[in-house]
Amino acid sequence: GGNKSMADALRARLSGKPAAAGDAAPAAAAAGGSSKAEVVQLPLVDASGRAMPGAFGRESAAEVRRQQELAAGGRVAKRVQRYGVDGQRERYFADDDNVDLQTLVKRAKHGDESMNLDRTMASNIAARSRFKETDLDADAEYDHDAGLELSDSRRKRGDVQQQRQRERQRQISQFNRAQRLEDKCSYCFSSAVRPKELAIAVGQATYLSLVQQGRLVEGHCCIMPAEHVASTRQVDDNTWTEIRNFQKCLIRMFMEAGKQVLFLETATGLGTHRTHAIMECIPVDQEVFAKAPMYFKKALQEAESEWSQHASKAVIDTAAKGLRGSIPPNFPYLYIQFGYANGFVHVIDDEAKFDKDLGRQVVVGLLKLPAELMHKKQRADAPQVQASMAAAFRKQFAPFDWTKALV
Repeated sequence: GGNKSMADALRARLSGKPAAAGDAAPAAAAAGGSSKAEVVQLPLVDASGRAMPGAFGRESAAEVRRQQELAAGGRVAKRVQRYGVDGQRERYFADDDNVDLQTLVKRAKHGDESMNLDRTMASNIAARSRFKETDLDADAEYDHDAGLELSDSRRKRGDVQQQRQRERQRQISQFNRAQRLEDKCSYCFSSAVRPKELAIAVGQATYLSLVQQGRLVEGHCCIMPAEHVASTRQVDDNTWTEIRNFQKCLIRMFMEAGKQVLFLETATGLGTHRTHAIMECIPVDQEVFAKAPMYFKKALQEAESEWSQHASKAVIDTAAKGLRGSIPPNFPYLYIQFGYANGFVHVIDDEAKFDKDLGRQVVVGLLKLPAELMHKKQRADAPQVQASMAAAFRKQFAPFDWTKALV
């Protein structure tokens, strides 16, 4: 009975399905535990979208290396032996014997944190208290391999078994941290704290909702990924397609009412896993819409110092390439889109000094709203009022709702 239950749980995990609730107790009893065991399947990708080591099969060369270590008593040489007995170079880094061509192709295809040599070198330099600039001298590296160890990831230290154990602990820690943050995020679709009465339409990877607080005009809504992603620039192609579908529907809906739509997103804190991507949709009159590009261009040009890194490109026109073709995925930015095609994006150089409400301030000035709305979002309306507004908006959006085709 116990072995069968454990086998069923393992089979469910391998097939990507959650184990049945009744399987946890027998498995725990078979393992000798008094409490129920909870089986958690770790994701195949990390928070940055890179594949976890081993997610697409074990690395065969590492297995061979492990067998060699066991045959030698489980010990590995502390220093990298880069040259053979004949004086010819045989390896550069400590894990060269662990990696074959197939593994390198797999890492390049699915992504691997350890292949980011610049980040690895920066981390090693920061951890070395006696680092000197001469450690990276080109002549010294050519003559006697000085500085090569700075490009060697600390995750590769130890034998294969130790590396796997460290990597597993890192994955578990990252998973638990992400779960805690997502449980507290009021924008994640699966979060218990999300105000569900505000949802207007739900796609497969995104959803449309009224703003939770800070409503500037009637019809002020937002498009958000269902999963916890920091910016719309980082979402996959399917999610981006759904965002564009919602934009088309909103433009058509408000156009019938004689209005145009401004789409606004401020993406900051991309490496903290604390922020959720929000594409705000603000309907405005034709007159205001015509003036918006001039107002935003001036505001973005004056947003940061003229000596900032991207001063010469303070305003990037996205009409030709769109947002995804204009900036890399890991840059913080402020994005404003006028209608469906035209728009500007500004790359944020210093997040600590940048005013994250800049886009909101420009819209408040355009609409000639009270100045106190620029820096402070008003309190959220009562749940009954929000539910009533959502019901009215849902009825207005229904004839244009593309998600009905999914049913």
